[in-house]
Amino acid sequence: MKYLILLFIPVFFGCGEDQEDIIPEKPKDWSIGHSVDYNQEIGVREDLDIKIYLEHHKGLQMQTSNTTLRYHISRNETQNNIDVKIGDLVTVRMKISLLDGSVCYESDSIPDKFVVGQSDLVTSGLHEGVLLMHESDKAKLIVPSVIGYGLLGEESKNIPPQSVLIYDVELLSVNK
Repeated sequence: MKYLILLFIPVFFGCGEDQEDIIPEKPKDWSIGHSVDYNQEIGVREDLDIKIYLEHHKGLQMQTSNTTLRYHISRNETQNNIDVKIGDLVTVRMKISLLDGSVCYESDSIPDKFVVGQSDLVTSGLHEGVLLMHESDKAKLIVPSVIGYGLLGEESKNIPPQSVLIYDVELLSVNK
């Protein structure tokens, strides 16, 4: 009987130690580092999506800015080449689509107006693209979500979260 008790005691203590190793760690709090990593992952994924899109649309000769905006501008050489500066009121006609071709927003008979570099109504990608244009130019812009509508999207324009957008923009007028 003495021996049986001694055999059970080490087993009892051994199981307790193993159970401590099995207990999961407390989840770590979300940090700025997590956000940076997450945004970088989104950027890599979107860049790949854009490259695939451009492979299927070989006719698009796009340039890339430092902010990852891809753009192609068709110049209207018959106009007076009024360029755009921050603070100018511009009038544009535009269509916003997803990479799959779904149209999210399109200017109706009344064109859109905004102040370049100051309006929160449009994305920083559109501000940047318009700054590359002259009055009466047309442009195709590919705007990653980081300079588009971001993690949340834009419900009123039917833009889902984390969407790469294609803008077809015509710059109708520039008012200094």
